[in-house]
Parts: sequence; structure tokens; C-alpha cells
Amino acid sequence: MTQPPESGSDNPNEQPIPDSSSSGDEQGLPAATPQWPSSPSGPGETGSAGDPGYSVQPSQPEYPPYPPYQPPPAYGPAPKTSNNAVAGLVLSIVSWVFCPIIPAIIALVFASKARREILASNGWVTGTGLVTSAKIVAWINIGFWAAVTIIWIFILVIALITGAINTS
Repeated sequence: MTQPPESGSDNPNEQPIPDSSSSGDEQGLPAATPQWPSSPSGPGETGSAGDPGYSVQPSQPEYPPYPPYQPPPAYGPAPKTSNNAVAGLVLSIVSWVFCPIIPAIIALVFASKARREILASNGWVTGTGLVTSAKIVAWINIGFWAAVTIIWIFILVIALITGAINTS
């Protein structure tokens, strides 16, 4: 039989103390009662209920200590996208809708300026895809309008030649 811990105990982890006054023969139980491991108390220490050999905490297996806590890595500011690259892409797209040649040429200027800015930043400024897109769209626009202009000039020259031949 075990005794409950004292009501004024400060330690909530206290284990009940086996009662040596009752024997297991009275209730038909084996005479052997479990004994908890305990370390002998030092001078002047008494365990619960005055038992000199009572330890407040039972012995526990020794585990290796946890490794020291590692703080998370310090992150710097995130790379930013080049404003010149964005402006170049927007102007190259606008060149298809409005005044075709001038915005395309300005887009090429912004794209080359953004490319230099990105290369000089050592990875802190991004936007190489925007620069490439702006150059492709601007050059296609310039090429398209150059082809349209050449075709109109060719048609005009043919019309002038055939008109000159018909009048003679």
C-alpha cells in the first residue's frame, strides 16, 4: 500500500512512498513490493514523511545535452527590379499601339541603360528578362515598320514609274 504525498508538498513530481507496515499476505498479494531507486539523503535532509532515504526525484537516464540553438540566418534586403528595365518594356509595348518608331527607340535606350545597371549591381538589381523582352519587342516593332515603309516606298516608286510610262 502506498501513502499519498503530503498536501503541503512543493514538488508536484513526488512519487508515493511504499508503506512497509502492511504486508502482501493480508490481501493475497505477493510479499515483494516495488522499491523505487533513491539516493541517500545528505545530513539534515529528510524526505517526505520523515524517511531519511527518500529522494525527491527518482534517478533518470542521462541524455546528451541538446546542441546550442542556432539563430536563423540574417537576410539582407531583397534584390529589386530595375526601373529602367520596366520602363523599357512598357515603352516597347506602347510602341505597337501609339506612335510606332519613337517609343521603340526610347525603349532600346532604356533597355541598354538597365542592362548596364544590372551588370554593375552584382546581383542586387534584377530584370535581365525584362531587358531582353524590351529589346526583342522594340526591334520587332522597328523592323515591322521599316518593312512597311520600304513596301510603301516600293509601291510608290512602281506607281510613279508606271504613271510616267503611261503618260509618254
